[in-house]
Amino acid sequence: MAQDDQNVVVAGTGAVYVAPVGTAVPADLATPPAAWVDVGYVGEDGVTFTFSRDQEDVNAWQVSTPVRVLVTNEPVGIAFELLQFDRLTVALAFRGGTFAGGPPPAVYTYTPPDAGASDERAMLIDAIDGDAQFRFSFPRVQLTEDVEFQLVRSDAVRLPLTFAVLASDTKWSILSDHDAFGAAAAMAAATNGGTVLDAGELEGAPQVDAPAEPTTRAGTRAKVPA
Repeated sequence: MAQDDQNVVVAGTGAVYVAPVGTAVPADLATPPAAWVDVGYVGEDGVTFTFSRDQEDVNAWQVSTPVRVLVTNEPVGIAFELLQFDRLTVALAFRGGTFAGGPPPAVYTYTPPDAGASDERAMLIDAIDGDAQFRFSFPRVQLTEDVEFQLVRSDAVRLPLTFAVLASDTKWSILSDHDAFGAAAAMAAATNGGTVLDAGELEGAPQVDAPAEPTTRAGTRAKVPA
């Protein structure tokens, strides 16, 4: 494809939504239904996606290069920093828990979950570039890394969270109304007699053995500024 500055995406703003695991992922770019809750302000570094691949070479006595490459794991990570410290963000950071207390003015009590508790969620991440929108949908994620934060007078309380994408019957996906997505599909169809090819077929990339039950999928790396 030729150089086209209209296809250079700058995600100037966006939003992160969470919902109970099992919530249907929206099929359009409209404001998500009520089950999807906006987590609020995200730190200026936005959202970082990490798409990894663990591979194992099968080597042979007769040659110095691998004869096969086995894909053993394809982890996907999502990381961002929450700037709001409220019921939703605290529950995300500590993997659940409960709040108690009467109507304002009142004293509220947060009680963390039992040791070893897990908190799976569904997640949407919207990235906005002018009039164009990209929506990254993940049907099933879980907090994985340590959560470390500080109470200081010189900065806001920041909650750095990292989630792993878990296996799901529905694959993660990207929805967009950006013309670049439509142009790529049209180009693929034109080069294959009307059939849209995937990226591997278009580039002639060699195929490798995939894991029998992959938990995540590989892709690219991107950042979404807040």
